[in-house]
Amino acid sequence: MKCPHCGTDNPPGKIVCRTCGRRLRPAGPAGPAPLSEEELMARVRADMRRLAVVLGVVLAAGAALGILVR
Repeated sequence: MKCPHCGTDNPPGKIVCRTCGRRLRPAGPAGPAPLSEEELMARVRADMRRLAVVLGVVLAAGAALGILVR
């Protein structure tokens, strides 16, 4: 692939020019589409449930080991 900036011939599959370091391929897509409010809230609720489970396990393990209860 020929660099559009300096004209160096680069091997196929290169992402940046080996001479000038400029990007040879155009940048990928901007990113995933934004989430709808319902989908975002569902993900937040799922994360909060996971957090509650982890906190419960940590507290139960601490109590079982006698660390938290004196």
